[in-house]
Amino acid sequence: MRALRVFFPLKLLLVLFSVTPGLALSEITNRIVAIVNSDIITLHELNTSITRLTGLTVRGLQQKNGTDFYEVRRTVLDKLINERIAKQEITRLGIKVGNKEVEEAIEKVKRENNLTQEQLLYSLKMEGVTLEEYKERIQGEIERLRLVDYEIKSKIVVTEENVTEYYEKHTREYAEVDKVRLARVFLRIGNPGDKEEVAQVKDLGKEIVGRLKEGRDFFEMARIYSQGPAAPEGGDLGWMELSHLEPEVRARVAKLSPGEHTDLHRVASGFQIIKLIEARNERIKPLEEVRDSIHSKLFKEKLEKRYAAWLNKLREQSFIKVIF
Repeated sequence: MRALRVFFPLKLLLVLFSVTPGLALSEITNRIVAIVNSDIITLHELNTSITRLTGLTVRGLQQKNGTDFYEVRRTVLDKLINERIAKQEITRLGIKVGNKEVEEAIEKVKRENNLTQEQLLYSLKMEGVTLEEYKERIQGEIERLRLVDYEIKSKIVVTEENVTEYYEKHTREYAEVDKVRLARVFLRIGNPGDKEEVAQVKDLGKEIVGRLKEGRDFFEMARIYSQGPAAPEGGDLGWMELSHLEPEVRARVAKLSPGEHTDLHRVASGFQIIKLIEARNERIKPLEEVRDSIHSKLFKEKLEKRYAAWLNKLREQSFIKVIF
């Protein structure tokens, strides 16, 4: 069995030997929670990631459900460890992505989703993400894709048979309509900056979605819970042009068949669930129009699976120590 090499990173040595009595509290609140080869992950970094991914503070998450807290903490820490290992490989291989490439990638996202700069910023705001954070994500994604390209991309094959089979099984995904009649359950957030209120409203929304999946009537749920102007009519918004909807809403509605509803999702002042009641002038896009997008989708799915397997192998070869 191959022996594991133990690394003593400079950052770790500095933390261990430069703590003065006046900084003792700071060291405790930002102690090391994991060592990944020659790098470290701090408690502050872990807690920040937990808040970003869950929308709750660590204390709030722990008070809400202690059991879930430890599961979430472990999941987020595993994610950070994976990111560290991938980043170390990116550094080792000398993979670099410049600002110009990031800007070009963002412009491509806007073109493919028919978004203006204002619409992109609005979508990011709804997700609680700044433009700089989004750029960092794009940069990391490009670096990761180049890493995957170097390691495993050449081994992935998507055949014409794969594309045709997917199209035949998911034809409804490629239906287009001109007009739609929608209903909505809208849950208002009084203070978007109040994370506790946001969490409570989100929990109510999830509960409503659960009841809908159990067979409860959408219009009844809207009359009881919705805070939108059409609540007395069961949330019925009437007929509207599909092209007039917000891009994010349009994308969600386009995936529905009459009678289906979206999952709970965030909007400017709350959360909402949208039901497609009826649709007019439906057209199914032919395979020729969607072949490239299907190929890209299947390629990405295979890429993710191979990447996960490759990363697990890399983890087995790394020195990882979790300190709780």
